[in-house]
Amino acid sequence: MNISTSSFELARTDGTKLFIEVEPVSFEEDGETVYPGVYQLQATRDDDPAGKYTEDNPGDTTAIGTFAHRADNKHEWEYLGDFLDEAEQDQIAAHIQNLEGNEHGPESFDVQAFYHGGMNSFEVTLQGDRFKVAYDGKVIAELRHNEEWEQAGGEPLEEDVFISIIQAIEAKFD
Repeated sequence: MNISTSSFELARTDGTKLFIEVEPVSFEEDGETVYPGVYQLQATRDDDPAGKYTEDNPGDTTAIGTFAHRADNKHEWEYLGDFLDEAEQDQIAAHIQNLEGNEHGPESFDVQAFYHGGMNSFEVTLQGDRFKVAYDGKVIAELRHNEEWEQAGGEPLEEDVFISIIQAIEAKFD
């Protein structure tokens, strides 16, 4: 598995935007590159990279912390830093989870949605004509699209979760 540096635009809680670079940490072991699920984060202000540096406006490129997921649960993250608030951290987690999901092929990917009082990750896997939705390692629903999207099995999904997952599926496969 080879994970490369990626970047995306982060929407800050205060309405500003930052260009975030996510660089995976790796090491060599027995002649192979190992990715332990740790990522270094760099930020550049989108609107004026050469402008005055402040904590909320890092100017040129600035290190803003490290993200790491647990080896036994890739949906549990820890942010080491004090630059990002919780909502911004959720955006970083979603971006990284999508990167890691792509390493397993186009049939499986992660979706972030508000569930059980907070932002949570769902794994969506294409199997035949259905999409299996897993939460916390367990399949909780099956979705399919005939003329409209419908839930074909599992516990009824909350409407916001259902819509978030459908939008992610359509964005990925359209």
